[in-house]
Amino acid sequence: MPDLRPVVEQEQVLALLQQHFKEPISDLEAIEGGQVARAFVFSVDEQEYILRFNDASHMPISFVKEANLSQRIASSSIPFPPVLQVGNWRGLHFAISQRLPGQMLMELPIQEIEQLLPEVITILDAIHHIDVSQSKNYGTFDGQGVGLFPDWRSSLVQVREEEEDWNYFGKWHVLFEQTFLEWKLFDDIFEHMIGLLDYCPAERYFVHGGYSFSNILAHAGKITGVVDWIGAQYGDFVYDIAGLDFWVPELNMRERCLHYYQEHQVHIPFYNERVLCYECHTMLVAMRFFAKKEDAQGYQWVCQRMQQLLQRSA
Repeated sequence: MPDLRPVVEQEQVLALLQQHFKEPISDLEAIEGGQVARAFVFSVDEQEYILRFNDASHMPISFVKEANLSQRIASSSIPFPPVLQVGNWRGLHFAISQRLPGQMLMELPIQEIEQLLPEVITILDAIHHIDVSQSKNYGTFDGQGVGLFPDWRSSLVQVREEEEDWNYFGKWHVLFEQTFLEWKLFDDIFEHMIGLLDYCPAERYFVHGGYSFSNILAHAGKITGVVDWIGAQYGDFVYDIAGLDFWVPELNMRERCLHYYQEHQVHIPFYNERVLCYECHTMLVAMRFFAKKEDAQGYQWVCQRMQQLLQRSA
């Protein structure tokens, strides 16, 4: 399958870092993680950092958004890695952040993940309570915090439309002809989502947009970081719950999150319908992603997962 991350040589990385640090750079190495960003870890004066690159021609929002959020969330209880520097370099966006201790939850045994779930849900609730009163619009927002859509519904139905060339998916309809992406299945799931959208409120919360076990760090039995905020948006907070439930079915995050809100005496109207609606949207994005990546195994997994969810709701 193709690697969608930009190619950057370590010698080039070292030259860039020497422009931003006076002290010697040590322990520089590439690390895995992330689907579209190339990442490196390095040390300066015994402090570890992470350097990430995105293709500037396809990721116009990029890391400026994370840098602004880093300042905005710094005093909260949300473990956000400090972003120290962002910029452009040789046609790429880059960001330098402090490296937080720990491993991604997806790398831990399922028993350890289960012990961390109460904190996972509490932090997610804190994210949803980030103040959005000084911003406007809906959907994914830009580096200045302005949403790209006039309403929540518009941000969701956009998933079927082709995008600008600079966007990650661009003119993606060609994938129906060149890959295993199935138009009928895609359209069926889209229509199912449309049928559920009337249950979804026009509420406006802060939504992480990618809150998953591959973006949450833990160390010594505690959550130490939440990363990858480029997909953050304004809309219905239930969207994040749907993402958790979709990708890790064995943990039944739909019921766990509902129980949390019931304990806190928060009533969520049409909860199951809203979760399923956003799981349909998650499925549509995943279908496009795995087709673009030529990952047939990932594609088949999301198709089977969606079939399970639809059968459960029948």
